[in-house]
Amino acid sequence: MAEIVTIYDKELTLAECVAYLKFENYGWQTMYKNYMSNVIKALDIHSDISRLYLLIKLDVTKNNLDATLFKIQYENKLIISPDAVQLTKNLKDIIPDADPIYLDIVGEFYANNDNKLYEFIDQITTNKRHYPKLKEYNEHVNHLAIVKSLRNGFTVQEFLKMCPDPVNYFKNIKLNSMSTHYNESLSYLSERYNLVSMAKLRTELLKQKYNLTNTVESLLADPSPVYLKNKRKSFGSHQLVNYKTTENIEFLKEIAYLDHKDEILNHIESVKTVHRIQVEQAKSIGKLNTCGCCFDNELLTSEVFSCPAGHIFCSACIKKGTEVAVGGSKVDIKCFADCGEEFNLTMIKSIVDDKLYQRIMRLKQAQEIKAADIEGLETCAFCDYSVILSPDLKIINCLNPECKKETCRQCREESHFPYRCDQIEKAPEVEVRTMIENKMTEVLIRICYNCKRKFVKEDGCNKMTCSCGKQMCYICRKPVDSNYAHFYHQEVMENKCPLYTDENIVHTTAVEAAARLIINELKIKKPDLLRNIDINKILPALKKSNNSPNIQESALDINKVVATVIGQNVEDINNLKDMRSLEPKVKKRRY
Repeated sequence: MAEIVTIYDKELTLAECVAYLKFENYGWQTMYKNYMSNVIKALDIHSDISRLYLLIKLDVTKNNLDATLFKIQYENKLIISPDAVQLTKNLKDIIPDADPIYLDIVGEFYANNDNKLYEFIDQITTNKRHYPKLKEYNEHVNHLAIVKSLRNGFTVQEFLKMCPDPVNYFKNIKLNSMSTHYNESLSYLSERYNLVSMAKLRTELLKQKYNLTNTVESLLADPSPVYLKNKRKSFGSHQLVNYKTTENIEFLKEIAYLDHKDEILNHIESVKTVHRIQVEQAKSIGKLNTCGCCFDNELLTSEVFSCPAGHIFCSACIKKGTEVAVGGSKVDIKCFADCGEEFNLTMIKSIVDDKLYQRIMRLKQAQEIKAADIEGLETCAFCDYSVILSPDLKIINCLNPECKKETCRQCREESHFPYRCDQIEKAPEVEVRTMIENKMTEVLIRICYNCKRKFVKEDGCNKMTCSCGKQMCYICRKPVDSNYAHFYHQEVMENKCPLYTDENIVHTTAVEAAARLIINELKIKKPDLLRNIDINKILPALKKSNNSPNIQESALDINKVVATVIGQNVEDINNLKDMRSLEPKVKKRRY
């Protein structure tokens, strides 16, 4: 066994990296999870560097990327070995849905230890050990690419694709709550207004309810500002974080807007002016078009599309209609004029984003394959990928790059080869997660009382009209009349449901409440299932509230609404003290 070594500031061999004290007992897996963001950034510059070596250097600098890159620049960096590269290649065939950098690390760690390698593979293939997934890696890479574009490669056109209406978006939406972006906002204000006291900046931010954009506009409009004698040398307080290091995309979008506001507004105004001139010219010669769905009658020829029968619609209506159809697993996008024709897929591709179009193509492929009634056809349990398998094959290997899971053909669970289905005992966390996910699905999905069609509401009011024509309340699931007598709006009323709700109420808060109630019940009935479980990792991720100025909201007794949605007593919801969606109490700051 290699001698355990402690690394400070020295050049390393692979053996020394493997023997790093903190790598014992899969410590390298935990370290990669903690340092993942900076590992990906460093590999973007030094793609051939040893992953273990990089982890150690990041650990020595306490995950300081700049310090790590500086050290590497002046060292003979350790390169990933050919043996490790080959082992990683083999591992990708065995675990195709694993994070590739994770497999690089595994390849290095076990390149010269066959016994440990076989033990590791056995634990992975029998689901005794979890591993980072390819999907999570791709999401992280895409996230960092967006962060990089907002920080260093800003262009107005790309920014407006991410945020089409920045003026209203940042002025009205509450992005900077006390519990999320307060320190980042102060850090930005401190640098931008380095002649204004921190007390003034804090007061103004509080006055504007932590909305950074409104705070900046208020400071700019101050008719009699009071300045310090000298510029502030730092970000004011050691408690503040540097906003330049944040990776929160929503916050970075707001910073990009504030830093490039004149450029953005000039571009928007220029586009509006050009469009206005084009509309006037088209109008003068009678070349304007009308959408047959929203009836906008000042559309340029470039802004409309038609079905094969010639019915004209604007791109926005076609996009929305396509999203609704695909949400209901439909791939034949019918003309809105009920003429029986379908919109051309080439036309739809030019309107919708790549992700939605790929979803359409996968659904269409799955539909065509299933309709063929092919013997031996199997579908992945986790996506729409289908494949024809011979009877002797027991595993479905998904080739969908966003999935790549291996599924047992018999039990439809993730592959547990070489063990039989009856030899696998579900881990406690899997059992608990399954219970919670089933409850989450029950909370989110509605079933029409007439035709039994399933659906999930995305926006609009809570009076739902099914495609069969029947109407029901999205909150309590009861049938309703064509009028709105079942609902209240401006004032909470007994025995009635709110007409409008922020979708966070039913898509996040209610789901979390249902999950918490299950967990609380398990604490009493089956506490052993929770012994080794991080509850917060099982709960659904919180969503950002969609407080758009264009979306109406009714007066709410939130706990009562949540209780109605999940079918519980309101007292049970009131007793949930550990809900993450509740705003934490924040101590008042002293100025």
